[in-house]
Order: sequence, then C-alpha cells, then structure tokens
Amino acid sequence: MKNPLLILYLFISVWGCETSFETEAAEKEIPVVYGILNINEAKQYIRIERAFLSNGKNVFELAKDPEMLYYKSGKAFLSVPGSGKLIEGKKINADDIGYIREDGIFAKSPNILYEFSTNDWKANPPSKVVFTFDSPSLPDQVTSEVSVLKELQLREGVPSIPLNLGYDRVVTIGWNNSAEAKVFDLKMRINFQEKNNQTNGLFINKTLDWVLKNNIEVGSDPLKGNFSFKGIDFFKYLANSLSNSPNIQRYMISVDLVLTAGGNEFKEILNLNQANFGLTSSNNIPRYNNIVNGTGFLSSRIQILRPDISLSSGTLDSLKNGIYTKTLQFK
Repeated sequence: MKNPLLILYLFISVWGCETSFETEAAEKEIPVVYGILNINEAKQYIRIERAFLSNGKNVFELAKDPEMLYYKSGKAFLSVPGSGKLIEGKKINADDIGYIREDGIFAKSPNILYEFSTNDWKANPPSKVVFTFDSPSLPDQVTSEVSVLKELQLREGVPSIPLNLGYDRVVTIGWNNSAEAKVFDLKMRINFQEKNNQTNGLFINKTLDWVLKNNIEVGSDPLKGNFSFKGIDFFKYLANSLSNSPNIQRYMISVDLVLTAGGNEFKEILNLNQANFGLTSSNNIPRYNNIVNGTGFLSSRIQILRPDISLSSGTLDSLKNGIYTKTLQFK
C-alpha cells in the first residue's frame, strides 16, 4: 500500500508573525504558492512549488530534489479583472539576479521563481489582481484574487518637524491609507555617525532600526491611522542598543520614519494566531490559505519612507547630557 502524502511545511515569517502551510491530501500533487505583491516595484516574484507522495523515500531527500520540488512545465499569469491586462510570468533562477535562498529543508539551488513585469500598471494601479497557474500535471487551474495596496502617505505635521522627543512628550505619527490596507508596521531609522579605535580616526555612518510597533490594525477610521509613543522611550532604546566607551564619539544626523502596510491576508493570519493562543486554545498554529486548488499565501504590501527628519535642539541636548544617553558620547 502506498505511503500517505508526504507532509511538507512552508514556513513564512510575516512581520514577526510565523505561520505554516501543511499540504495534506490523499495521493495527489498539491501546488504550494507564495508571493507578496508591491505595486511600486517594477518586478513581482511568486514562488510556485509542489507537495508530492513520498513512496517510502526520506522526506528531507525529496525536499532537496529540484526535480520533485518544482514544476517542469506550467504557465503563471497576473491579470486585472475587466481590463484585459495580462502579465505572463517568466520562470527564472533567482540566483541569477542575486536572490539567494536561505539554507533549509528545501533545495537551495536552483531557486525557481516566476517573475512578472508590472511596468504597464504604473499609470493606473489596479485594485485587484488575479493569479492563475496551469500545468499539464494538474487537473485544475490554480487561482487566487488579491487586493492591491496602492495608496499610503505619512501625514504632514504629524509629528511636527523638527521632531521634539522630550522626556515628557507624547509623540504621534499619522498616516493616510487605502481601504485595502489592514495592518501596519512602523519603525524609526536612527542615522548617526560614530568614531572609535577601529575606524582610524574617521567617522562612519551607522543606522539603528527602532521598531515602534508591529501589527497595528485599522482603527475606527479605515482610511487613517496613527500611533503614539513617549519621547523618553527614544533615549531608553539608544541606551539599550549602543555600547558605552570613552573611546567612542558619536554625532546624531537625523531619523527616518518607515511605514509598511499589508493587505487583508496579513490581518487574517494575525487574527488566526491570536485566536489560537488564548487561555482556552489548543496552542496549535492554524493554517491560512487563500489559494484555490492549492495551498499557500498571496497578498499585497506597500512601504513609504519619510527621510532626514531633524531633531529639535532640546532633543539633541537630552541626547548629549540626559540621564539615559550621556555616557554614549554624542557630541
């Protein structure tokens, strides 16, 4: 009697939230699809792999075999419903463009992806796209419909510039977004210069990415969001992140705000995991799947950057002389 279908897990880290797709079915291939679309990128990349019967073979050996992992033939498309716009994916080895797959249970090379050019969407970004994949070895077409995020803007004046991060201040960051955006990550990139014994007396540019908040969900207004934090937390973060040494000198340059928005599929994963980790839960991570006639995850993401935000004179003075950061040698 044949062994049951080999169970493969595709682990995907989504803004600090990990989920898995378990391919379970009796004696048939199952396409496994993963992709995150970004309308501001010239190219989109989608990974298409397959689950398969083990036939008594070792699971790890099969996962390392590209002949078993990838489809030999098949066509993938991204289309815009009602517009006639159709983009055919080009099967590529991502190693050739510098996208190296991390070590793991799956074959590392070749690193097969389907590449889609999005240049003809620039003038009129779509609200939805439909993914399809056909292969002679599959009885049914694989499909998924994804809402595309196309609007994201940090609101002017929220916060005010120069940025005042006084110990007693509450700083609010605000943004506008499209209705398709459902969850957000917000971080502050801190840009500074540092000189120490290893830099030959020269200042070198450095950055720290301070995660203000991950997985911020849409509030009462679906088209506007905001997040507030205490100014004192800025100094506490630096104190915990930078080393103290009399041989180090530093200069603060500026900060950037980086906001990333994700589509409804990201929110669904968060909701599934949160619901499953309560006091009465089973603590088994549930599966999420938005692929028809397959399994996997397709969604949309967009990111916006506000660079070179200056800090107020009071903030710079606290950085040099305040109780949390005075030993960090900022000049």
